[in-house]
Amino acid sequence: MKTASLALRIGAAALALAAIPAFAADFGVTQKNQTFSQAALTVHAGESVHFQNDDTVTHNITVNSAGNDDTSDDLGLQKPGATVSYKFAAKGSYKIICSIHPRMKMTVNVQ
Repeated sequence: MKTASLALRIGAAALALAAIPAFAADFGVTQKNQTFSQAALTVHAGESVHFQNDDTVTHNITVNSAGNDDTSDDLGLQKPGATVSYKFAAKGSYKIICSIHPRMKMTVNVQ
């Protein structure tokens, strides 16, 4: 009887763990020599991208949403060695630029 009870508890615990939602992943992009480490990145809604400034100059991350309500989020100045993060909450395509160095561009596609 104890074996059956233990098996039921283990089964119930397994079902409870399966019901826990998976945590969103995080992605890292570096900035060096006034370029992004990737030209494009695909993430899921709710995931974050961390922008690490591995350059010798200050950068600025601006996230531009290409959608019905074209929006722009300025993440502020990012000194060498600093990291800024952005959580992509909604599906769509986002253009990332450095407003200080406009040739620094990348795209984040959110599924």
